[in-house]
Amino acid sequence: MERNAAEGGSPAAAEGEVLTQLDILIRLYEGAIRFLDEAIAACEAGQVASFKERLGRGRRIIEEFRKTLDFERGGAVPSQLDDLYAFMLDSLAQAELTHEVPYIQRVVEQLRTLLEGWRGAKTAGIP
Repeated sequence: MERNAAEGGSPAAAEGEVLTQLDILIRLYEGAIRFLDEAIAACEAGQVASFKERLGRGRRIIEEFRKTLDFERGGAVPSQLDDLYAFMLDSLAQAELTHEVPYIQRVVEQLRTLLEGWRGAKTAGIP
C-alpha cells in the first residue's frame, strides 16, 4: 500500500490536498536534495550502481527545472537560474566521473538555499 505525502510516503497529493505550482516546486527541490544526499551516501559506501542511479535522479530534476524557466516573463532571474542550474549539472557530471563527493555537496548546498527561498515565498503567500 502506498503512503501519502502526509505520512512521509509518496510525494503525490494526500487525498483532498490541493497542491499549488509552488508546492510542487518545493517538493521537487526536496526530492532532488534527497536523491543527491542518497548518492553521497552510496558513493561513500562504494555502492557504484546506487550512486549513479541516485545521482541521475537528482540530475534529471535539475534538468527539468532548467527546461521550465520562462525567459520571456522572468526578467533577469531565469537567466541567473539557468546559469546556476548549468553549473550544478556540470558539478554533477564531474561527480559522476570522479566519484568525488564535494561536487555533489556543493550542489546540495545550492539547492537548499533555493529551497529556503521558495519556502519563504510560500510563507509570504506568493502563489
